[in-house]
Amino acid sequence: MGEIIRFPFESTLDEYTKTYHNNDEYTRLFYVMDSTMKYIHGKGYYVINFNPKNIVVGVTSNNEDYVNFKSIDVMDDDITNKINNNIYNLAFLEIGILSETLEHLRPQFLKENYPQFKIFIPENLVNYYQMIVVSGGHTYLCDYIEIKNKQEITKLNKALEEEGGRGISKVKRTGHYGEDDDNKIIPMPLPKKKDNDIAAFVTNYALAFVVIASSILIPLIAFLLGQR
Repeated sequence: MGEIIRFPFESTLDEYTKTYHNNDEYTRLFYVMDSTMKYIHGKGYYVINFNPKNIVVGVTSNNEDYVNFKSIDVMDDDITNKINNNIYNLAFLEIGILSETLEHLRPQFLKENYPQFKIFIPENLVNYYQMIVVSGGHTYLCDYIEIKNKQEITKLNKALEEEGGRGISKVKRTGHYGEDDDNKIIPMPLPKKKDNDIAAFVTNYALAFVVIASSILIPLIAFLLGQR
């Protein structure tokens, strides 16, 4: 399965969601959004506005995905809560988009009625969103996807070995925070704030690095998701 070539575009997330997109497209987009947010956190910033009109998404002429959160600020205090709230708010936003209920959705209602939202969510992400909006977990979506893909490849290797085959090359660790095994996802520790990084950080240039990383990781993830 080759890489999907897409036309370059740029739009607000609000505009993007007004046209049809399948679950694979949304999963890809949400992965890039979460990776970008994680990178911002690592540089000592956090997102202060998750309004879809304040988030720009797009694809470059080189077929690379990018996301720009227009409203960010320095995490000068209360870092733990700021990061945890960002993880929750992004998950809430994504469920609202998938279920087309964002305008009227409320956190408590979502928590109490999550089973009703499962039909709108890609099957491989149902447990993740439940962990965040129901159980109060604080794991990045990009970490979750990479860990689960690693587990799937491990299972495939084991199955091939049991069949007498040689298996496939084992994936390397993908840089997620925390240790994991085949039965659980371990939330990451919070990144440490570094004043020098904060002073040097400029949003648009910093996001260029995550675009490069995404261009490498996303084709693999898209391929694996397409095999499910």
